[in-house]
Amino acid sequence: MPLIPIESIDDPRIEIYRNLRWTNRTRDLGMMVAESLRVARRLVESDCETVTLLISDRKVDKFSGWLPPEVPVYVIEHDQATQLVGFDFHSGVLACGLRPPSPSLTELVDPDVAVQTLVACPRISDAENLGVIIRLANAFGVDGLIVGRGTADPFSRRTLRVSTGSALELPIRQSQDLEADLSSLQAEYEFEIAAAVIDERSIPISAVQRPRRLILVLGNETHGIDDSLEAICDHRWTIPMTDRVESINVAAAAGIFFHKFHEQSTSLEQQNNNVLDNSPST
Repeated sequence: MPLIPIESIDDPRIEIYRNLRWTNRTRDLGMMVAESLRVARRLVESDCETVTLLISDRKVDKFSGWLPPEVPVYVIEHDQATQLVGFDFHSGVLACGLRPPSPSLTELVDPDVAVQTLVACPRISDAENLGVIIRLANAFGVDGLIVGRGTADPFSRRTLRVSTGSALELPIRQSQDLEADLSSLQAEYEFEIAAAVIDERSIPISAVQRPRRLILVLGNETHGIDDSLEAICDHRWTIPMTDRVESINVAAAAGIFFHKFHEQSTSLEQQNNNVLDNSPST
């Protein structure tokens, strides 16, 4: 574990960590920055390559047990670190890694798995909402996420932190043409597409019976789902609520849908296993 002391915040070796509160330069550089002990460790333990770590001089002894021996670890005076990154460096650790490649549609689909759930986010603009969606998707067994060009960066520092590093485990496709991608999955892989909407004429979640291959589309926090994208959906599902509010947070709605699908997925997988067990042997 090479511990490298940093004497000045102008050291070019730590430039990637500068002004993180106000900038997201990592997106254009093919890198990402993980903040907090939990997320930094998940990066180190993931399949993504960790490039460097930056730790506070107050945390060296506490963190020494898990620091990877092959990765440069820059040690900086705590107050200097706060000045460098642009916020209170209370976690005492940041890690920089290479972003995972965006999977192809073929890589998102497992032909040997009978029940699959994908989630599409055309324009989730808030990084924290996206982070919660990713964390919930990972918790409830979603198989992959497809984000449109109008969606927040799934590997930004804020999104990674809120997702508690789940973005490092969940396959995430950054689509250049979301509508075309969904149409391909629909036509070539027999996925059915469901739009999560606010419309009392739509099917309530209590009556939803999910298909074996499902893509759930989550709309923008303010404007919902574009008409052209909603037009290719096979289903329109809604979460009934009182008239005390017009809507609930998109991440909260996602969690309700994901839990429902997870329960139904377990049942469908058991049915599939029973069919296989009862099939005549050749």
